[in-house]
Amino acid sequence: MASEYRFVLFSWRDVREALVTYDRKRGQATPTVPPVKFRVNRVALDCELTFGKDRPKRYLYDKASIVAALIMRCRDRGVRLPLKASKDLHLLEGRMAMSVHIAGAAEPEMLNLEILGNSVAA
Repeated sequence: MASEYRFVLFSWRDVREALVTYDRKRGQATPTVPPVKFRVNRVALDCELTFGKDRPKRYLYDKASIVAALIMRCRDRGVRLPLKASKDLHLLEGRMAMSVHIAGAAEPEMLNLEILGNSVAA
């Protein structure tokens, strides 16, 4: 059966805000001011936010944390995502993109039926 792919594109500002909101919802104290630096490792797709100029404090996020933050951002914004769909990160057109793969229904198994007179045996 056919499967479906969706891509949800995020601006870099959306990603930064999603990460800060994600940390706050997890109970981690994150500064309320905008970050001084925002770095994305384009190979490993992990991020680093740096707050403060005099005594900088860095926050590192792996790929799984970024996906979780973006899922929460979608939920908060009313973008519905299927629960059972697999989600992954990509860079697409210079932006962060989350792919959502919705697997198609499995092909029904064919029953091997044998007709015996007036009855059927499986």
